[in-house]
Amino acid sequence: MNQRVGPAIPPDSPVSRIAVGTAERIGFWGTVLLPVAYLPALYSLDGQTKLLAVAALVAVNVLCLLVGHRYRS
Repeated sequence: MNQRVGPAIPPDSPVSRIAVGTAERIGFWGTVLLPVAYLPALYSLDGQTKLLAVAALVAVNVLCLLVGHRYRS
């Protein structure tokens, strides 16, 4: 039986720092570049599909903002 309690990778390990840095980088650039997709979605789709696509794009943009807000280049 495994008696270890806690995360499998310590939060201060190099692997953890690389993973967090990569996620922050992707989140930051996702926040910057994702609005470019709004206009094609608005012009190419119609009706209910347009509403769902724009809502999904905004939700993903907010998620990217939350993940990437601490990114420093």
